[in-house]
Amino acid sequence: MAKRTPEEIKAQREVWLARRAAREAGQEVPEEKPDSPAAVTESEKAQPLAEPESAPAEMLKPDAPKRKRTPEEIRAQREAFLAAKAAKAAGQTAPAKAAAAAAPDPTPAAKAAPRPAPAKPAARSTRPVPKAGPVETKADPSLTRREFLNYAWLASIALFSVETVGLSLWFAFPNFKAGQFGGEFRIGTASEVVPEVNSGPIPFTDGKFWLVNVDREVDGETRQGVLAIYKVCTHLGCLYEWVPMTSRFECPCHGSKFQLTGDYIAGPARRSLDRFVIQAVAPDGTVRETNAEGEPLEVNPEDELIIDTGQRILGSSDITPA
Repeated sequence: MAKRTPEEIKAQREVWLARRAAREAGQEVPEEKPDSPAAVTESEKAQPLAEPESAPAEMLKPDAPKRKRTPEEIRAQREAFLAAKAAKAAGQTAPAKAAAAAAPDPTPAAKAAPRPAPAKPAARSTRPVPKAGPVETKADPSLTRREFLNYAWLASIALFSVETVGLSLWFAFPNFKAGQFGGEFRIGTASEVVPEVNSGPIPFTDGKFWLVNVDREVDGETRQGVLAIYKVCTHLGCLYEWVPMTSRFECPCHGSKFQLTGDYIAGPARRSLDRFVIQAVAPDGTVRETNAEGEPLEVNPEDELIIDTGQRILGSSDITPA
C-alpha cells in the first residue's frame, strides 16, 4: 500500500466529516470514488475512522517529513469544517462543494477565502459615571440622652440665675406693707400716743422702737421733741431695756448704757442708739419729719404721727467710752 501524505489524510478527514454530517441529516450519501492510486483501499475502508477529537492526534504522526502548509490551505480547511458543522447544527444537507473545498490546493497561488470582518466593539457610553461619595446619614430626630442632660443642666442654671437675681432685687428694693417692720407705722395723733415729757418711753413691739418725749440739755445742746429709738443695741445687736430706777436704757448682754434720748453713756458700744424717721402730718396735710441728724421732732397735739422703720438714722459715733 502506498503511503499517503499528511495533506491527503487531512483531506480525507474533512470529506469524512462532511459525509457524516449529511448522513445524520437524513440525506443520501454517494459512494466515494478514489481519484488516485493513493486513495483509500478496501482494507482501509473496513477500518472505522477515529472520532474528530482523537483522529488528528493519530494521523499527524507520519514517518516521512511533513510538507509545511500554506496559510491559504489552513484557512480553506477551517472554512470547510465550519460550514459542515453549521449544516449539521441546522439539520440541512452538507453542501456539495464541502469536499472540494476541503481538498488542499496544490498551487501556492490559490486565493485565500475572504475573512469575515471583525465585529466592531460596542460603542462605549460617554456619559460620566458618578463617583461614589460618602454616604449621607440622616440625623436621628429623636432626642438623645446626652442632649436631654445638657438641656436639663442649662435649664437648672437659668432657673438658679433668675432666682438669685430676683432675691437680690427683693432685698435691694423691699416692699413692706404698712404695719410691718421695714414699712410705715401709723401710731395715731400725738395727743393719744406721745408720753409725758421726760417720762418713761412707750414700747412698740411690732415696730421694734421706743417712742419718747424729751426736753433735756445734752452736752450743752437742748433736745426737745419726740424720738423713735431702735430697740437693738449698737454693740452686738441685743435687745436692751428701760430701767426706771436709773432712768436709762441698759443692755443686759454686755452692760452698755444710754440716756432717754438714746445718747451713749457707758459700756462696750461704739455709738449712740439708732433712730427712725418720724413724720408729723398736720390736719391741713402739711408734713414735717425728722432731719438727717435724727434730732427730736417737735409735734402738735393734733398731728398724726407716722414712724418709717424703713429709714434708720445711725447713732452718733462721737463718743468717749467709759
